[in-house]
Amino acid sequence: MKQNLAGIILLAALAALAHPALAQPAVPSRPPKQAGKSPIKVFILAGQSNMDGQANVSTIDFLGEDKEHGYLLKKFKPDGKTLVTRDDVWVAHRGVYGKLGPGYGGRKSDDKLGSNIGPEYAFGYFMGEALEEQVLLVKFATGGQSLYVNFRPPSAGMPQGGKPEDVGGAYRALVAYVHDTLDNLKKRFPDYDEKAGYEITGFVWFQGYNDQFDETGRKEYGQNMACLIKDLRKEFKASEMRVVVGVMGVNGVRNEVGKQKDVRDGQRYVNTAAEFKGNVKAIESAPLLHPAIVAIKTAGWLNPDRDLKKDPVTPEEQAMLKRATSNQGFHYFGEGRFFIAR
Repeated sequence: MKQNLAGIILLAALAALAHPALAQPAVPSRPPKQAGKSPIKVFILAGQSNMDGQANVSTIDFLGEDKEHGYLLKKFKPDGKTLVTRDDVWVAHRGVYGKLGPGYGGRKSDDKLGSNIGPEYAFGYFMGEALEEQVLLVKFATGGQSLYVNFRPPSAGMPQGGKPEDVGGAYRALVAYVHDTLDNLKKRFPDYDEKAGYEITGFVWFQGYNDQFDETGRKEYGQNMACLIKDLRKEFKASEMRVVVGVMGVNGVRNEVGKQKDVRDGQRYVNTAAEFKGNVKAIESAPLLHPAIVAIKTAGWLNPDRDLKKDPVTPEEQAMLKRATSNQGFHYFGEGRFFIAR
């Protein structure tokens, strides 16, 4: 398993990018599997509101209508009623520390699960299927944060005109949260085997929306992303930590224009950097949005083929949107399918 772990991480990327070929028949709940074996595999998941996850669980059933990806619904709802959980995958997110399941997405309460999912749900599921060791996902995500200012890593230096107290706050909070979680594993997860320990295996980054509103931030994105990766590896003494960058895909594949294209290209930079060859990968998320939903939501704009005044949304399409979406376009329409399909 160790020899192809890099490939697993790179292909499994975000929840939406988790590689279904790794999946075995779904098991609703499995016991923790660390004891007496090896260190738990720790994955850090970070970003802004879309890493937090804004897809209501009610939209997951729409996955079953998908001709290509519909089979995945049976893995996540094996009995057709209840969304799967996994004891062999733990999640730390804000004030909740527990087994993998739905509800770790964007929520109002710090101390209980809600009704949304984010990338952690399918990513954790497939990591649990692929790895023999216990898995821990440590997720830190807060909305409206840029890499240029808020997540700016120390080695990137100060942006022009920036003040130390105003820059890097989200980066420092991320680092503090990961350290606090790892320093208190036995307290948060009683089944943790302290003798076996843990190893930081991967980092998944899904962010970018706020950086498009600053010209310098857009142009520097690739450089700042490289600094973020290197600083986190140094901070956590994890020089071999594999990294996946989810390329921003808001409003689909046709949104390769203007400000968003600048950020997308900045994220893709890691695919061309020699220092990251073989252990860092940027993976496209735009193709994972449902094409019919994108076509309706971007009609007359990115989709000039449809004029909603002449060809309005039909009752059937309205019903589909109600089943499939739960949020705005900048939150990938709150589409549960997006976070599970590959």
